[in-house]
Amino acid sequence: MEQERIWLLMGRKVSGEATMGELRELEEILLKDPDLRYKYAVLSNWPATDSAAWEERTNSALEKHMERMNAAPAEELPVRKERRNIRRIVSVLAIMILVLGGYCIYLLINKNPQQNNKAALAAIFTHDGVRSRAQLPDGTEVWLNSGSHLTYHPDMGNLDTREVTLDGEAFFDVAKNTGKPFTIHTSRMNIRVLGTSFNVKAYTQDRITEATLISGAVEVQLNDGVERTIRLLPNQKIILQHAGDAPSTLVAGYSVENIHPNTADSVVAETAWRNNYLVFDNDDFEEVARKIERWYGVKIHLEGKKLKTYRFTATFKNETLPEVMEALKVTTSFHCRIVSNEVFITQ
Repeated sequence: MEQERIWLLMGRKVSGEATMGELRELEEILLKDPDLRYKYAVLSNWPATDSAAWEERTNSALEKHMERMNAAPAEELPVRKERRNIRRIVSVLAIMILVLGGYCIYLLINKNPQQNNKAALAAIFTHDGVRSRAQLPDGTEVWLNSGSHLTYHPDMGNLDTREVTLDGEAFFDVAKNTGKPFTIHTSRMNIRVLGTSFNVKAYTQDRITEATLISGAVEVQLNDGVERTIRLLPNQKIILQHAGDAPSTLVAGYSVENIHPNTADSVVAETAWRNNYLVFDNDDFEEVARKIERWYGVKIHLEGKKLKTYRFTATFKNETLPEVMEALKVTTSFHCRIVSNEVFITQ
């Protein structure tokens, strides 16, 4: 793909004007090119420390460019275009110029070896409706569920410790290295392993956080102000109850449970998403709605208090959204209307 197209997609993403198709196109490019993904992480994070200055510089560059355009003789403009479109294009170009400038500054700063330990992290992200698989620099295999974000050091394979940060859900098959422990940081717990496979569900906005161990052994440290470590055995999971409804890093309590495959199809509910199964395991309608939103990339509106009392147990694979909604209606009574990427559910 031409470099101009890649920079255009990045510029439209930064400016907030990218369409859903362009966002998916950019995501596919970044997933296939780790080096480009690393550069994009640097570019995306550069203005975050001073968003006000970023906006001021972008607007200033845009206004100066518009002044020069307005001052130019009319005959020098080959085609007269609608002002809003010109402003939008110039806005994207101005942002791209500032982003490239920031990246150059970053490269100059990081010539100092003493600051290399603060190098920008690499990132893997999946939008709602998208799931992906990737290999980290140390050889660890990771599967990311929809709406997830994983960050890691691009040179983690050569560091003394291997650490990643997760917001969302991921399945890890950790490369064994007894001398370098692997740690997953989430907002409410840290998980330390040497070599094992397990699933972590840690969406910031959810009511619970889970870690499910498939093989090996893990140690879980809770971020609740108490120094303690919980060790999980294979086929066990820990469930953290969040404190309050608002997103918070506080943990109200936890429990450790055994996991059991479904007797009918041997599907393990906690990790079935990795094999493209959408599973509801006695979930209430709000939890079902959250899973469907992430799975299909839609927004669900629940209207009616009675709906929140419904619970569902079901397994789907490769079904469309309308097919899933029709199947759920077999066991309960509700009305469903799908308009574009929004779903309206009423009693």
